[in-house]
Amino acid sequence: MIEARDISVRIGEIEILHGIDLDVPNGSVVTVVGANGAGKTTLLRVLSRLAPLTKGTIRFDGEVIDRMEPHKLAQRGLVHVPQGRQIIPSLSVEDNLLIGANRIPGLEDAEKARLLEQEYARFPVLKERRAIPGGSLSGGEQQMLAVSRALMMKPKLLMLDEPSLGLAPQIVRAILDALRDLSRDGMTVLLVEQAAFTALKIADVGYVLQNGRVVLSGPTGDLLKDSRLIERYLG
Repeated sequence: MIEARDISVRIGEIEILHGIDLDVPNGSVVTVVGANGAGKTTLLRVLSRLAPLTKGTIRFDGEVIDRMEPHKLAQRGLVHVPQGRQIIPSLSVEDNLLIGANRIPGLEDAEKARLLEQEYARFPVLKERRAIPGGSLSGGEQQMLAVSRALMMKPKLLMLDEPSLGLAPQIVRAILDALRDLSRDGMTVLLVEQAAFTALKIADVGYVLQNGRVVLSGPTGDLLKDSRLIERYLG
């Protein structure tokens, strides 16, 4: 689904990412973990074409996307849920969701209605609050809204940046359970998280970033047994 090779990113005189190789196989959950400042957010922004690539090549679904515009890439199925949610607080929950569906050219009203009901079934609290402004939701509910808005775009690959940040454990569990269910249904997920242990438990493959470099990678079952990882990231 995603094949990234020798990815390097320089901002001014500072190189943020250093020759990263990343593979996200179709139908898998892949997580990228690491401390603050490791380069996780920059990596997602480069993959979704929101940040410039200094060196390297990115393929999505077999196609080189190094120069593709972000909105065209999203229409092809690579959808990015950024850190900070970025919902529109003055619009209702339902209108926020429909923004996602409206980004798909030619999507019929019947399909939009089906997608709405699908997301309301995934996160019932959104249905209960469908008519209220998105800004009136709690932080956890806003994160659910951000995830559901992205899913309204019918992604092939869903990328999420720190979806658990600042949320209560029960909300985090609901969101991560939803991601695991999506993977079981065939969706590909790339998850960036600082909560390393939580992310590795639901993923198939993990990458550990440190100072813009991949220092460990492999099946998550192996990474969770790695004493270096436990000492450095999981305490």
